[in-house]
Amino acid sequence: EWAEVIMCSGGNTLHALLRWKEVGLDLLMKEASLKGVVLCGGSAGAGCWFSSLHTDSLRPDNTKNREHVLNDLSEEELADWDYTKISALGFVDAMCVPHFDATGTNGMKRSEHAEEMLKKDPSTLAIGVENDAALVIVGNEALAVSGDGKATCHVVVPDEETGEMMSAPLPTTWEHPVPVEEILDFPVPATASHLESLEDHVDTNFIVADDIAQAISEPVVNNDQKNVSDAPPAVPQIKIVASGNERGMRLQPIVDKVVELSGVDLPKVLYVGTASFDRTDKFLRQTKAFREMGCEIRRLDVSEKDTVPSIDQMKELVAE
Repeated sequence: EWAEVIMCSGGNTLHALLRWKEVGLDLLMKEASLKGVVLCGGSAGAGCWFSSLHTDSLRPDNTKNREHVLNDLSEEELADWDYTKISALGFVDAMCVPHFDATGTNGMKRSEHAEEMLKKDPSTLAIGVENDAALVIVGNEALAVSGDGKATCHVVVPDEETGEMMSAPLPTTWEHPVPVEEILDFPVPATASHLESLEDHVDTNFIVADDIAQAISEPVVNNDQKNVSDAPPAVPQIKIVASGNERGMRLQPIVDKVVELSGVDLPKVLYVGTASFDRTDKFLRQTKAFREMGCEIRRLDVSEKDTVPSIDQMKELVAE
């Protein structure tokens, strides 16, 4: 495969997922992940890797040429929408809530709406990712990275006895990924001492999805990742950097983590834009940090029928 990093943009996740599945790109990205390619992105490009995500894809102006929508609709019409939960690619068995610290144009806070959603489906675990933070997943380990020194990620789970939601921020001071079962499904509301000790936790089903982990029978061989994780070699080292906002891909601590996981100084980056982010201006904005480093960057546009490459061309870029 050509790509060492696949960066998915922000934008309309629902439309993007439908297009990727229609053209087979979702399967190619899964194949690439098992070969050590880093999967990353912000907003839609974060939530797409999870089994489900909390999204604003139904927002009226979440379109490719939003300027026209903004001109045609009134303020009331622009605010008349609701968040929804949609299925995603299934690399991580949990719901992702990007923009966790933000309020939508409908006046609803992401975090509060996600908690209400989880109350209706208490079997779902969720990770909230603040705008300037990222969740980094390496195999079955994870850590939170702050892009601005303040933002972080949150674990959101229901209390099995009361049904009330428990939300706990993750420290951003860990130098190495921590086994996911140690940081998720907290049995009690988080306190400073609880977050520091991380001693007594219950089992959790927040794992790399079984269908991905079992997709190959042989261990993944990737010489560049020997210092990334101590996970057993039989477990594919799927590597994900999921930022709460698309600008996370321009914040140096998050960019540095992507580069570190790639195993090379100047990784080759494949940019996959959603329908609302396959414009050249947004491509240049999203990839700015990597271009300034000197990385080679290619662009894969599949949101419009006339821009979709052949399956062989996509395989060459993504997975072969």
